[in-house]
Amino acid sequence: MRPSPLRPVVATMAVTLTGLVAASCTGGASDTTVAVTGTNRACRIETVKVPAGKIAFEFTNTADDVNELYVLKGDGDVVGEVENVTTGTTRTLIADLPAGDYKVRCKPGQTGTGVTSRFAVTGSGGTAQAAPDRVVAFDAVDFSYQDLDLSGIATGDTIRFEMTNGGTQPHEFEVLGPDGEPVGEVAGVEPGSSGGATITFTESGGYAYQCILVDPASTQEHADMGMKGTFTVAAG
Repeated sequence: MRPSPLRPVVATMAVTLTGLVAASCTGGASDTTVAVTGTNRACRIETVKVPAGKIAFEFTNTADDVNELYVLKGDGDVVGEVENVTTGTTRTLIADLPAGDYKVRCKPGQTGTGVTSRFAVTGSGGTAQAAPDRVVAFDAVDFSYQDLDLSGIATGDTIRFEMTNGGTQPHEFEVLGPDGEPVGEVAGVEPGSSGGATITFTESGGYAYQCILVDPASTQEHADMGMKGTFTVAAG
């Protein structure tokens, strides 16, 4: 388990991600409910075809350790997540998804890049992702983010983050809002690969970013080794 003061452990509850995660996790009732089960070695979704619209992913953790669930587009962009799901509990992630190819990813022990299963969203409905106003491209190198320019972001801006991992172990880029809760992230990227995420910022204030994957040699989170920082979103 990865301890963090920003991530309280919560038992069974429903979680709705807001428009801060730009691939459209939204509030309101869902149109469809899909069960996802996270085990020690698998992330199982009950169906491989889901109708477009608001989808409630009911995630049950049967692994021996704390787990987390990501819903990703086919290209690897994160569209929503729930974290700190303890053994034997269930949490719900609601995502408003248009037609396309997607994946669910579970991370037992909240370490590494996790295990995935693919599914397709079909038919009309769902909310398309907003087009980015700006692309922020940067590198992740053990243990720092390089060429990361987060200046000039204001409320209402949609930012596309593109991270290339030039390091020797996996890295992620998680953005935390003014309340300390995750608002989006580039999920774990293997060395030599790239990943992205698009986030719409709806609230002004102080934000943070971090990588909390664990360095096997020291057992420290990468954030504790320098992969973290802060930035400000101005009122638009």
